[in-house]
Amino acid sequence: MCLPVPSLAAGYVLGSGNTAVIEPALPHPAETPCVVTLFANDVFGANNLNYSYAPPAACPGPWAKVILKASIGLDKGIQYDRSGLIWLGGVNIWFGTTSEPTPTLAPHWQIEKDVTDDTALFLAPQTGFVQITNYTNSTDTSVITTSAQLLFYPATPKDPVPTVPDMVIGVGGQGGPATLNTGTSVVSVPLTLPKSVIGARLDLFTQGQSTDEFWYTCVPSSLSSQLEDCGSGAFREGEVSIDSTPAGVAPVYPWIFTGGIDPYLWSPMPGVQTLDFKPFPVNLTPFAGLLSNGAQHTLNISVYAADSYFSVTGALYVYLDPKGATVTGAVTHNTLVASPKPTTKIINAASGAVAIDTASTRDFTISGYANTSAGRVVTTVHETSSFYNNQVFDLTDTLYDQQVKQDTETLVDVTQQSPTGSSETATQYSYPLTLSYVELVGASGTGQVKTTLDQEYHTDMVVSANGLPTAEYQFVNAITPTDTLLFNASGNITGNSRQSSTEVYATTGTGQGCFTRTLKAVANVLTAATTSASCK
Repeated sequence: MCLPVPSLAAGYVLGSGNTAVIEPALPHPAETPCVVTLFANDVFGANNLNYSYAPPAACPGPWAKVILKASIGLDKGIQYDRSGLIWLGGVNIWFGTTSEPTPTLAPHWQIEKDVTDDTALFLAPQTGFVQITNYTNSTDTSVITTSAQLLFYPATPKDPVPTVPDMVIGVGGQGGPATLNTGTSVVSVPLTLPKSVIGARLDLFTQGQSTDEFWYTCVPSSLSSQLEDCGSGAFREGEVSIDSTPAGVAPVYPWIFTGGIDPYLWSPMPGVQTLDFKPFPVNLTPFAGLLSNGAQHTLNISVYAADSYFSVTGALYVYLDPKGATVTGAVTHNTLVASPKPTTKIINAASGAVAIDTASTRDFTISGYANTSAGRVVTTVHETSSFYNNQVFDLTDTLYDQQVKQDTETLVDVTQQSPTGSSETATQYSYPLTLSYVELVGASGTGQVKTTLDQEYHTDMVVSANGLPTAEYQFVNAITPTDTLLFNASGNITGNSRQSSTEVYATTGTGQGCFTRTLKAVANVLTAATTSASCK
């Protein structure tokens, strides 16, 4: 059986400024795992690190569970946040960013990720690489050192082999994620699949970089110069198609890196998922019959209104008929249109006090059937999504005040009808974000920037069978940091004041009980770390 999560996280040191990761350790099966080291204590610079993988001889797969465990650390010094990823066999198995060090702090942390769905990838020898592009010079001196292992847990009667995808196909560019510079940029994945596809899921990462790093603060291009802000508006969305037919939509999460807006906001607690991004799952099972016809197909991915640029990667997980039957079928209903139609309302555009409202909605249904060895299975995906971004600016010669309030609400309802009955999984995703950014400049040219944030991620899943609920799971991760950044007349940062942060991580689910962890920080050191079985 799986071991329970510890009641109190190990490694938290009150009064420390070290990176405080709020996510609990994953539940591990009780069996002793076979450990495969991918790389150990490697230092990263401008180039990728290549490595080789071989399956563990003492633990032949498939396995009850496979966990990726990575350790990351930086030397004391100055360094920017860096994007990092681990690829194996052309598939991304970790995507995230790093913490920033200081001249007196060498941050280090660990990441655990359940990669059991990548079992098909681990069954054969593979080559891989790690990419944490890090540049050093006389100013930016800190180097990044990383190690990673895969833990393979043998199957037992108590922990049997779960149902996992039969194929894993990577999504990205040559040697890393694809770079999408505009809304018309596309990453294409050619597909020629076995004639027995019964299910497919695309786990998609869309990470804003460069101009798009703060896409949620952007304004219409016509106001970009006046408001001293990025253009192309404040709405982004991942678009998925198969053979140029719209196949799915993925909302974009507003990840904030540890150097984002004000680096002092994110020490010691980084933003939500900053160190370990979570993908959005796009269910493509209605296309199973089409993908089984033996022809080559093309999976296309783009980001609406991308503006230099979005980094895009992910994996396509394919399930095959367990009896090897040839599957036939077709998409019977598809109301998804290729492009969204966001609306923008601008108030007082000619003045220093400007309000901008941006909104977008989606409501579509895709249905298809697949004739399998178990009979005809009809899958229907109904997705509704609403996006809202309100920005208010107040600009004078000595004041730059920007207030942002944004939320994305997405409901994905997947139903299946088969000869043995019906099933339904309804998942609600919520991405609230509130940002207050107020910059004041004094007569001498010195000034301050006060930033307050509320960044959240919520999911709520209900699973039903034959019309009756069988399980429910809820999750929330929320962080509310504030800080005042100080700068001199030359615009150089001289320090910060009044920093504080509170982060909450809470889960509950059928058969799992409740878990709540709260971290608090003041003046960039951890002041409280509590863990409980509360469901509040």
